[in-house]
Amino acid sequence: MLEYIDEIVKSTEITPATACLRLFLSLLFGTIIGAERQLRRRDAGVRTFSLICMGSAAAMLVSIWLPQIYPDFLNGDPGRIAAQVLTGIGFLGAGAIIQSRGSIQGLTTAACIWVMAVIGLAVGAGLYVGAAVASLFTLFILLSLEKLEKRLFLDGVNKILTIYCNTTSPDLDIIRYVLQKNHVFIISFSYENDYTSNSSIITYKVNVKSTSSYSGLFREIKEQGYVTQIKLFT
Repeated sequence: MLEYIDEIVKSTEITPATACLRLFLSLLFGTIIGAERQLRRRDAGVRTFSLICMGSAAAMLVSIWLPQIYPDFLNGDPGRIAAQVLTGIGFLGAGAIIQSRGSIQGLTTAACIWVMAVIGLAVGAGLYVGAAVASLFTLFILLSLEKLEKRLFLDGVNKILTIYCNTTSPDLDIIRYVLQKNHVFIISFSYENDYTSNSSIITYKVNVKSTSSYSGLFREIKEQGYVTQIKLFT
């Protein structure tokens, strides 16, 4: 029995047994990474990642299988179908990215989708060890490096700070000084004027401590006199 399993694992020929093994392993790897995304309440979860990984493995199996059954087929390049998987997977990755008011979310999930497609291709090609190591490293990045990332940003969270003003010429330097004084790290900035209503909107993407109290920050910004409303949200 063990010899038979070892023969299936080491086989470079696509048979029903090798195909089932590779599809099962790709399903397993996709389920593991998808479970982590599911626990974080991401839109792409277990079903999405398992289907992506297994589908990529199936594409690779077809790529290898075609030249085996059609040895005289001149265009039987095993990498041709597999190469198109990475192109097509970009559409799914783009769909996982959400942009709203300058805040971009879903980049990590999009990256995971691309990585899982590559892992699926590796399993389909019989690179079991490489696929397993890549899956473990992916899980390590998702679970462990987040803590390091938070430390680098002083345990902060990204938020959108929107300041509404009843003037078209707010003092941006003073507002920036107030933010820096309150340990608010500015990531990006946008500014728009409405000359019809003599008003303006200042939008910052900021990184702030998750335990911060914003009452003092809001009070200092309001003291500028022309601020009518302040919003802070994720």
